[in-house]
Amino acid sequence: MPDTVVIRNIARENARDHAAELADLWTRTFFDAYKDVHSPENIETYTRENLTVEAAHDWLAKPGIRCAIAERNGAPVGYCMVRYIDSPIMLPGPSAELKQIYILASEYGRGTGRALFEHARARVLGTGRSWMWLFVADNNDRAKAFYEGLDFARFSKGPVFHVGTDKLPSSLMARAL
Repeated sequence: MPDTVVIRNIARENARDHAAELADLWTRTFFDAYKDVHSPENIETYTRENLTVEAAHDWLAKPGIRCAIAERNGAPVGYCMVRYIDSPIMLPGPSAELKQIYILASEYGRGTGRALFEHARARVLGTGRSWMWLFVADNNDRAKAFYEGLDFARFSKGPVFHVGTDKLPSSLMARAL
């Protein structure tokens, strides 16, 4: 089907080849997720300082990081990143962090986020881990509802995220696999 989402893994060895693509997706999806929360100046400052090609390469090249990109009709529309690190709070089994799932606004409600989650879940299960956890900004209602719909539950407070001059408290959410 021409309108199906396809998910492709990015290999660590090919980090340099995909860094620009990921940095572009980071910036576009971050804007879509937060344009109603942060000022354009704060978004611009955050993306300029954090969502660069160099930062994308560094993340993709790290051991213990796995990234996948979702495509629709051959164009990248979202991504997910998993970090194989145990939760900062004790969970009853080994875990991995669902570092990020971001999709373009045009993909909201189309199943792309769920497809990326299921892809990440399968990869984590394949490593023998029994939990996934993540941090989510407390004011990101769309993301919180998405994760709650996937059976994630709040376990504790998370760090404060900084976006330009904005400071966002967060929560740690987790779910058994």
